[in-house]
Amino acid sequence: MEKHLGARIAAEIAATGPMPFTRFMELALTDPADGYYTGPTVRAGKTGDFITAPELHPLLGSAIARTASETWQRIGMPASFTWIEFGAGAGALLCAAVEQWHRDDAPILSALNVMIVEANPYRREELQARLRALPGGGPQVLPLQPVQAGIVIANEFLDALPFHILVGRPTSKNGFMERCVSVAPNSADLCWVECEPEHSTVDRLREQLAGNPLVEGQLAEVSLAATAWVAALPSLLTSGLVLVLDYGRVSSELRDPATRMAGTALAYQGHRASTNLLAEPGERDITAHVDLTALRGTAAAAGLTHIAATTQAAYLASTGLDDEVARLRTGPEATLESALALRGALAHLMDPRRMGGFAVEAFALGSTEQLARLTDEGNPLPGTAAPIRRLV
Repeated sequence: MEKHLGARIAAEIAATGPMPFTRFMELALTDPADGYYTGPTVRAGKTGDFITAPELHPLLGSAIARTASETWQRIGMPASFTWIEFGAGAGALLCAAVEQWHRDDAPILSALNVMIVEANPYRREELQARLRALPGGGPQVLPLQPVQAGIVIANEFLDALPFHILVGRPTSKNGFMERCVSVAPNSADLCWVECEPEHSTVDRLREQLAGNPLVEGQLAEVSLAATAWVAALPSLLTSGLVLVLDYGRVSSELRDPATRMAGTALAYQGHRASTNLLAEPGERDITAHVDLTALRGTAAAAGLTHIAATTQAAYLASTGLDDEVARLRTGPEATLESALALRGALAHLMDPRRMGGFAVEAFALGSTEQLARLTDEGNPLPGTAAPIRRLV
Protein backbone atom coordinates (compact mmCIF):
# COMPACT_ATOMS: atom_id res chain seq x y z
CA MET A 1 0.00 0.00 0.00
CA GLU A 2 2.85 2.36 -0.78
CA LYS A 3 0.77 4.30 -3.27
CA HIS A 4 -0.91 7.48 -2.08
CA LEU A 5 -4.33 6.12 -3.05
CA GLY A 6 -3.90 3.13 -0.75
CA ALA A 7 -3.07 5.42 2.15
CA ARG A 8 -6.13 7.57 1.45
CA ILE A 9 -8.36 4.49 1.31
CA ALA A 10 -7.00 3.32 4.67
CA ALA A 11 -7.57 6.78 6.14
CA GLU A 12 -11.18 6.83 4.95
CA ILE A 13 -11.78 3.39 6.47
CA ALA A 14 -10.25 4.56 9.76
CA ALA A 15 -12.58 7.57 9.75
CA THR A 16 -15.86 5.99 8.62
CA GLY A 17 -15.53 2.23 9.08
CA PRO A 18 -15.42 -0.64 6.58
CA MET A 19 -15.84 0.51 3.01
CA PRO A 20 -18.36 -1.10 0.60
CA PHE A 21 -16.50 -2.62 -2.31
CA THR A 22 -18.35 -0.29 -4.68
CA ARG A 23 -16.61 2.65 -3.01
CA PHE A 24 -13.23 0.92 -3.09
CA MET A 25 -13.68 0.11 -6.78
CA GLU A 26 -14.76 3.66 -7.60
CA LEU A 27 -11.58 5.01 -6.01
CA ALA A 28 -9.30 2.33 -7.44
CA LEU A 29 -10.51 2.87 -11.01
CA THR A 30 -11.56 6.51 -11.32
CA ASP A 31 -9.98 8.55 -8.52
CA PRO A 32 -8.99 11.78 -10.33
CA ALA A 33 -5.42 11.73 -9.02
CA ASP A 34 -4.50 8.05 -8.75
CA GLY A 35 -7.25 5.98 -10.37
CA TYR A 36 -6.41 3.17 -12.76
CA TYR A 37 -8.36 4.76 -15.62
CA THR A 38 -7.43 8.40 -15.06
CA GLY A 39 -3.64 8.62 -15.45
CA PRO A 40 -1.38 8.94 -18.51
CA THR A 41 -0.47 5.22 -18.61
CA VAL A 42 -2.03 3.41 -21.57
CA ARG A 43 -3.98 0.52 -20.06
CA ALA A 44 -5.50 -1.14 -23.14
CA GLY A 45 -3.49 -2.84 -25.86
CA LYS A 46 -0.80 -5.43 -26.30
CA THR A 47 1.61 -3.54 -24.04
CA GLY A 48 -1.05 -2.78 -21.42
CA ASP A 49 -3.05 -4.90 -18.99
CA PHE A 50 -5.85 -6.05 -21.29
CA ILE A 51 -6.92 -5.79 -24.91
CA THR A 52 -10.36 -5.08 -26.36
CA ALA A 53 -11.65 -5.85 -29.83
CA PRO A 54 -11.12 -2.30 -31.21
CA GLU A 55 -7.45 -2.35 -30.17
CA LEU A 56 -7.06 -5.80 -31.69
CA HIS A 57 -8.45 -4.88 -35.13
CA PRO A 58 -10.74 -2.25 -36.78
CA LEU A 59 -13.20 -4.96 -37.88
CA LEU A 60 -15.63 -4.42 -34.99
CA GLY A 61 -15.79 -0.71 -35.81
CA SER A 62 -16.56 -1.59 -39.42
CA ALA A 63 -19.38 -3.85 -38.26
CA ILE A 64 -20.94 -1.24 -35.98
CA ALA A 65 -20.64 1.32 -38.79
CA ARG A 66 -22.83 -0.91 -40.99
CA THR A 67 -25.36 -1.38 -38.18
CA ALA A 68 -25.46 2.35 -37.44
CA SER A 69 -25.96 3.29 -41.10
CA GLU A 70 -28.91 0.97 -41.43
CA THR A 71 -30.37 2.23 -38.14
CA TRP A 72 -30.12 5.81 -39.38
CA GLN A 73 -31.92 4.92 -42.59
CA ARG A 74 -34.71 3.03 -40.84
CA ILE A 75 -35.55 5.85 -38.45
CA GLY A 76 -35.99 8.23 -41.37
CA MET A 77 -32.46 9.57 -42.05
CA PRO A 78 -32.67 12.46 -39.57
CA ALA A 79 -30.48 15.50 -40.22
CA SER A 80 -28.62 14.83 -36.97
CA PHE A 81 -27.54 11.37 -35.83
CA THR A 82 -25.24 10.99 -32.82
CA TRP A 83 -22.71 8.30 -32.01
CA ILE A 84 -22.69 8.12 -28.19
CA GLU A 85 -19.89 5.93 -26.89
CA PHE A 86 -19.29 5.06 -23.25
CA GLY A 87 -15.71 4.15 -22.35
CA ALA A 88 -14.46 5.42 -25.71
CA GLY A 89 -10.77 5.31 -24.78
CA ALA A 90 -8.54 6.84 -27.44
CA GLY A 91 -11.19 6.36 -30.12
CA ALA A 92 -10.16 3.08 -31.77
CA LEU A 93 -13.76 1.93 -32.25
CA LEU A 94 -15.10 5.32 -33.35
CA CYS A 95 -12.29 5.99 -35.82
CA ALA A 96 -12.63 2.52 -37.35
CA ALA A 97 -16.34 3.22 -37.91
CA VAL A 98 -15.70 6.63 -39.47
CA GLU A 99 -13.06 5.18 -41.78
CA GLN A 100 -15.50 2.46 -42.83
CA TRP A 101 -18.18 5.06 -43.62
CA HIS A 102 -15.67 6.92 -45.80
CA ARG A 103 -14.83 3.71 -47.68
CA ASP A 104 -18.55 3.08 -48.15
CA ASP A 105 -19.16 6.73 -49.12
CA ALA A 106 -21.98 6.47 -46.57
CA PRO A 107 -24.48 9.36 -46.49
CA ILE A 108 -24.73 9.05 -42.70
CA LEU A 109 -21.52 11.09 -42.49
CA SER A 110 -23.41 14.26 -43.36
CA ALA A 111 -25.61 13.79 -40.27
CA LEU A 112 -23.01 12.49 -37.84
CA ASN A 113 -22.18 14.00 -34.47
CA VAL A 114 -20.21 12.36 -31.66
CA MET A 115 -20.54 12.31 -27.88
CA ILE A 116 -18.14 10.36 -25.73
CA VAL A 117 -17.91 9.36 -22.09
CA GLU A 118 -14.30 8.70 -21.13
CA ALA A 119 -12.88 9.12 -17.62
CA ASN A 120 -9.30 9.57 -18.78
CA PRO A 121 -8.39 13.11 -19.94
CA TYR A 122 -5.29 11.83 -21.77
CA ARG A 123 -7.35 9.37 -23.80
CA ARG A 124 -9.90 12.08 -24.60
CA GLU A 125 -7.15 14.28 -26.02
CA GLU A 126 -5.82 11.37 -28.08
CA LEU A 127 -9.32 10.69 -29.42
CA GLN A 128 -9.71 14.29 -30.52
CA ALA A 129 -6.33 14.18 -32.24
CA ARG A 130 -7.24 10.96 -34.06
CA LEU A 131 -10.49 12.47 -35.27
CA ARG A 132 -8.72 15.58 -36.56
CA ALA A 133 -6.43 13.36 -38.61
CA LEU A 134 -9.38 11.71 -40.38
CA PRO A 135 -10.64 12.95 -43.76
CA GLY A 136 -12.48 16.23 -43.31
CA GLY A 137 -11.30 16.52 -39.73
CA GLY A 138 -13.73 13.89 -38.47
CA PRO A 139 -17.22 14.41 -37.01
CA GLN A 140 -18.02 17.09 -34.48
CA VAL A 141 -17.65 16.06 -30.82
CA LEU A 142 -20.40 17.51 -28.63
CA PRO A 143 -20.86 17.57 -24.85
CA LEU A 144 -23.00 14.71 -23.56
CA GLN A 145 -26.65 15.78 -23.71
CA PRO A 146 -30.03 14.29 -24.67
CA VAL A 147 -30.42 13.75 -28.41
CA GLN A 148 -33.28 12.87 -30.69
CA ALA A 149 -31.58 10.19 -32.80
CA GLY A 150 -28.44 8.12 -32.58
CA ILE A 151 -26.69 4.96 -31.49
CA VAL A 152 -25.37 4.26 -27.99
CA ILE A 153 -22.36 1.94 -27.77
CA ALA A 154 -20.99 0.42 -24.57
CA ASN A 155 -18.11 -1.88 -25.49
CA GLU A 156 -16.61 -3.52 -22.40
CA PHE A 157 -17.91 -0.65 -20.29
CA LEU A 158 -20.50 -2.14 -17.94
CA ASP A 159 -18.15 -4.83 -16.61
CA ALA A 160 -15.95 -2.15 -15.03
CA LEU A 161 -18.72 -0.15 -13.35
CA PRO A 162 -18.59 -0.44 -9.54
CA PHE A 163 -20.30 -3.55 -8.17
CA HIS A 164 -21.27 -4.94 -4.80
CA ILE A 165 -19.83 -8.29 -3.75
CA LEU A 166 -22.31 -10.40 -1.78
CA VAL A 167 -21.65 -13.57 0.17
CA GLY A 168 -24.32 -16.17 0.79
CA ARG A 169 -25.38 -16.42 4.44
CA PRO A 170 -28.79 -18.15 4.35
CA THR A 171 -29.36 -17.74 8.09
CA SER A 172 -28.86 -13.96 8.00
CA LYS A 173 -31.76 -11.50 7.80
CA ASN A 174 -31.44 -11.02 4.02
CA GLY A 175 -29.91 -14.36 3.10
CA PHE A 176 -26.62 -12.64 2.29
CA MET A 177 -24.02 -10.31 3.70
CA GLU A 178 -21.97 -7.73 1.85
CA ARG A 179 -18.21 -7.95 1.46
CA CYS A 180 -16.58 -4.71 2.56
CA VAL A 181 -12.99 -3.52 2.71
CA SER A 182 -11.18 -2.86 5.96
CA VAL A 183 -7.60 -2.63 7.24
CA ALA A 184 -6.12 -5.71 8.86
CA PRO A 185 -5.31 -5.37 12.58
CA ASN A 186 -1.66 -4.54 13.27
CA SER A 187 -1.07 -4.16 9.52
CA ALA A 188 -1.42 -1.67 6.70
CA ASP A 189 -2.90 -4.33 4.41
CA LEU A 190 -6.46 -4.13 3.18
CA CYS A 191 -8.68 -7.10 4.00
CA TRP A 192 -12.24 -8.34 3.61
CA VAL A 193 -14.91 -8.08 6.28
CA GLU A 194 -18.61 -8.92 6.14
CA CYS A 195 -21.19 -6.21 6.78
CA GLU A 196 -24.94 -5.87 6.69
CA PRO A 197 -25.94 -4.26 3.37
CA GLU A 198 -26.72 -0.56 3.59
CA HIS A 199 -30.39 0.23 4.00
CA SER A 200 -30.39 2.32 0.80
CA THR A 201 -29.31 -0.62 -1.35
CA VAL A 202 -30.57 -3.78 0.33
CA ASP A 203 -33.93 -3.96 -1.48
CA ARG A 204 -32.32 -3.55 -4.89
CA LEU A 205 -29.65 -6.13 -4.08
CA ARG A 206 -32.31 -8.57 -2.91
CA GLU A 207 -34.31 -7.97 -6.08
CA GLN A 208 -31.37 -8.91 -8.31
CA LEU A 209 -30.87 -12.17 -6.37
CA ALA A 210 -34.56 -13.10 -6.59
CA GLY A 211 -34.94 -16.62 -7.92
CA ASN A 212 -31.23 -17.36 -7.52
CA PRO A 213 -30.47 -17.29 -3.77
CA LEU A 214 -26.86 -17.77 -2.76
CA VAL A 215 -25.74 -20.86 -0.89
CA GLU A 216 -23.56 -20.62 2.20
CA GLY A 217 -20.26 -18.92 1.37
CA GLN A 218 -21.06 -18.31 -2.30
CA LEU A 219 -19.86 -15.00 -3.76
CA ALA A 220 -21.78 -12.96 -6.31
CA GLU A 221 -21.42 -9.52 -7.85
CA VAL A 222 -24.33 -7.11 -8.28
CA SER A 223 -23.84 -3.89 -10.23
CA LEU A 224 -26.51 -1.37 -9.36
CA ALA A 225 -24.47 1.13 -11.38
CA ALA A 226 -24.98 -0.96 -14.53
CA THR A 227 -28.75 -1.15 -14.10
CA ALA A 228 -28.89 2.58 -13.33
CA TRP A 229 -27.01 3.22 -16.58
CA VAL A 230 -29.58 1.22 -18.55
CA ALA A 231 -32.52 2.88 -16.81
CA ALA A 232 -31.22 6.32 -17.80
CA LEU A 233 -30.91 5.59 -21.53
CA PRO A 234 -34.38 6.86 -22.55
CA SER A 235 -33.50 10.24 -21.05
CA LEU A 236 -30.45 10.34 -23.33
CA LEU A 237 -31.77 8.93 -26.62
CA THR A 238 -35.26 9.21 -28.12
CA SER A 239 -34.88 7.04 -31.22
CA GLY A 240 -32.21 4.67 -32.47
CA LEU A 241 -30.21 1.76 -31.18
CA VAL A 242 -28.30 0.72 -28.06
CA LEU A 243 -25.49 -1.83 -28.42
CA VAL A 244 -23.91 -3.43 -25.36
CA LEU A 245 -20.88 -5.65 -25.98
CA ASP A 246 -19.34 -7.32 -22.96
CA TYR A 247 -18.62 -10.58 -21.25
CA GLY A 248 -21.76 -11.60 -19.43
CA ARG A 249 -24.23 -14.37 -18.64
CA VAL A 250 -27.84 -14.67 -17.54
CA SER A 251 -28.49 -14.58 -13.79
CA SER A 252 -29.09 -18.31 -13.39
CA GLU A 253 -25.63 -19.05 -14.79
CA LEU A 254 -23.89 -16.32 -12.79
CA ARG A 255 -25.49 -17.57 -9.56
CA ASP A 256 -25.01 -21.31 -10.17
CA PRO A 257 -23.04 -22.60 -7.15
CA ALA A 258 -21.79 -25.57 -9.14
CA THR A 259 -19.81 -23.33 -11.48
CA ARG A 260 -19.74 -19.86 -9.88
CA MET A 261 -19.12 -20.44 -6.19
CA ALA A 262 -16.38 -17.78 -6.22
CA GLY A 263 -18.25 -15.30 -8.42
CA THR A 264 -16.64 -13.73 -11.50
CA ALA A 265 -14.70 -10.70 -10.19
CA LEU A 266 -11.09 -10.47 -11.34
CA ALA A 267 -8.25 -7.96 -11.36
CA TYR A 268 -6.04 -7.62 -14.46
CA GLN A 269 -2.45 -6.52 -14.71
CA GLY A 270 -0.05 -7.27 -17.54
CA HIS A 271 -2.65 -9.49 -19.25
CA ARG A 272 -2.75 -11.71 -16.16
CA ALA A 273 -5.89 -12.26 -14.12
CA SER A 274 -5.94 -12.38 -10.33
CA THR A 275 -8.61 -12.91 -7.70
CA ASN A 276 -6.76 -10.51 -5.37
CA LEU A 277 -8.97 -7.48 -5.89
CA LEU A 278 -7.55 -5.38 -3.07
CA ALA A 279 -3.85 -5.33 -3.94
CA GLU A 280 -2.23 -2.21 -5.44
CA PRO A 281 -5.34 0.00 -5.70
CA GLY A 282 -5.06 2.16 -8.79
CA GLU A 283 -2.65 -0.20 -10.52
CA ARG A 284 -5.03 -2.98 -11.61
CA ASP A 285 -8.19 -3.20 -13.64
CA ILE A 286 -11.18 -4.70 -11.81
CA THR A 287 -14.09 -6.32 -13.64
CA ALA A 288 -16.96 -8.78 -13.30
CA HIS A 289 -19.38 -10.43 -15.72
CA VAL A 290 -22.44 -8.43 -16.71
CA ASP A 291 -25.77 -9.80 -15.48
CA LEU A 292 -27.70 -10.04 -18.76
CA THR A 293 -30.98 -10.86 -17.01
CA ALA A 294 -30.77 -7.66 -14.96
CA LEU A 295 -29.74 -5.72 -18.06
CA ARG A 296 -32.71 -6.92 -20.09
CA GLY A 297 -35.20 -6.54 -17.25
CA THR A 298 -34.13 -2.98 -16.51
CA ALA A 299 -34.19 -2.10 -20.21
CA ALA A 300 -37.73 -3.45 -20.59
CA ALA A 301 -38.91 -1.52 -17.52
CA ALA A 302 -37.38 1.64 -19.01
CA GLY A 303 -39.28 1.16 -22.29
CA LEU A 304 -36.49 -0.17 -24.49
CA THR A 305 -37.28 -2.91 -27.01
CA HIS A 306 -34.89 -5.85 -26.89
CA ILE A 307 -34.13 -6.91 -30.46
CA ALA A 308 -31.08 -9.17 -30.23
CA ALA A 309 -29.13 -11.35 -27.82
CA THR A 310 -26.19 -12.73 -29.72
CA THR A 311 -22.43 -13.16 -29.49
CA GLN A 312 -19.63 -11.04 -30.87
CA ALA A 313 -18.69 -13.79 -33.34
CA ALA A 314 -22.26 -14.05 -34.63
CA TYR A 315 -22.61 -10.28 -34.74
CA LEU A 316 -19.48 -9.89 -36.87
CA ALA A 317 -20.54 -12.74 -39.14
CA SER A 318 -23.94 -11.18 -39.88
CA THR A 319 -23.08 -7.54 -40.52
CA GLY A 320 -22.15 -7.96 -44.18
CA LEU A 321 -18.38 -7.61 -43.87
CA ASP A 322 -17.35 -10.05 -46.59
CA ASP A 323 -16.28 -7.15 -48.80
CA GLU A 324 -14.17 -5.67 -46.02
CA VAL A 325 -12.49 -9.01 -45.28
CA ALA A 326 -11.76 -9.45 -49.01
CA ARG A 327 -10.30 -5.94 -49.17
CA LEU A 328 -7.93 -6.66 -46.32
CA ARG A 329 -6.92 -10.02 -47.76
CA THR A 330 -6.65 -9.45 -51.47
CA GLY A 331 -7.68 -5.88 -52.31
CA PRO A 332 -5.46 -3.29 -54.01
CA GLU A 333 -4.24 -2.00 -50.64
CA ALA A 334 -3.76 -5.45 -49.10
CA THR A 335 -0.35 -6.34 -47.73
CA LEU A 336 1.05 -9.45 -46.15
CA GLU A 337 1.05 -7.56 -42.85
CA SER A 338 -2.64 -6.63 -43.12
CA ALA A 339 -3.60 -10.18 -44.11
CA LEU A 340 -1.70 -11.66 -41.16
CA ALA A 341 -3.18 -9.09 -38.78
CA LEU A 342 -6.67 -10.00 -39.99
CA ARG A 343 -5.99 -13.71 -39.60
CA GLY A 344 -4.74 -13.27 -36.05
CA ALA A 345 -7.62 -10.98 -35.12
CA LEU A 346 -10.25 -13.33 -36.48
CA ALA A 347 -8.78 -16.14 -34.41
CA HIS A 348 -9.67 -14.13 -31.31
CA LEU A 349 -12.80 -12.35 -32.50
CA MET A 350 -14.56 -15.47 -33.81
CA ASP A 351 -13.46 -17.98 -31.17
CA PRO A 352 -16.35 -18.60 -28.73
CA ARG A 353 -13.80 -19.30 -25.99
CA ARG A 354 -12.25 -15.87 -26.52
CA MET A 355 -13.80 -12.58 -27.64
CA GLY A 356 -16.19 -14.39 -29.97
CA GLY A 357 -18.15 -15.56 -26.94
CA PHE A 358 -18.75 -12.04 -25.62
CA ALA A 359 -22.40 -11.08 -25.36
CA VAL A 360 -23.92 -8.55 -27.76
CA GLU A 361 -27.26 -7.10 -26.65
CA ALA A 362 -29.22 -4.75 -28.91
CA PHE A 363 -32.12 -2.54 -27.85
CA ALA A 364 -34.25 -0.16 -29.92
CA LEU A 365 -36.02 3.09 -29.08
CA GLY A 366 -38.38 5.18 -31.14
CA SER A 367 -41.89 5.72 -32.38
CA THR A 368 -44.16 2.79 -33.20
CA GLU A 369 -43.29 3.14 -36.88
CA GLN A 370 -39.54 3.37 -36.22
CA LEU A 371 -39.61 0.35 -33.91
CA ALA A 372 -41.45 -1.67 -36.53
CA ARG A 373 -38.66 -0.99 -39.02
CA LEU A 374 -35.86 -1.59 -36.50
CA THR A 375 -37.34 -4.89 -35.32
CA ASP A 376 -38.46 -6.28 -38.69
CA GLU A 377 -37.77 -10.03 -38.39
CA GLY A 378 -38.06 -10.42 -42.15
CA ASN A 379 -35.34 -7.81 -42.68
CA PRO A 380 -33.20 -7.78 -39.52
CA LEU A 381 -30.67 -5.08 -38.79
CA PRO A 382 -27.09 -5.99 -39.72
CA GLY A 383 -25.63 -8.00 -36.88
CA THR A 384 -28.93 -9.10 -35.35
CA ALA A 385 -29.68 -12.11 -37.55
CA ALA A 386 -28.26 -15.58 -37.11
CA PRO A 387 -25.21 -15.82 -39.38
CA ILE A 388 -25.25 -18.21 -42.32
CA ARG A 389 -21.54 -18.99 -41.83
CA ARG A 390 -18.54 -17.97 -39.83
CA LEU A 391 -16.58 -14.89 -40.92
CA VAL A 392 -13.34 -16.65 -41.76
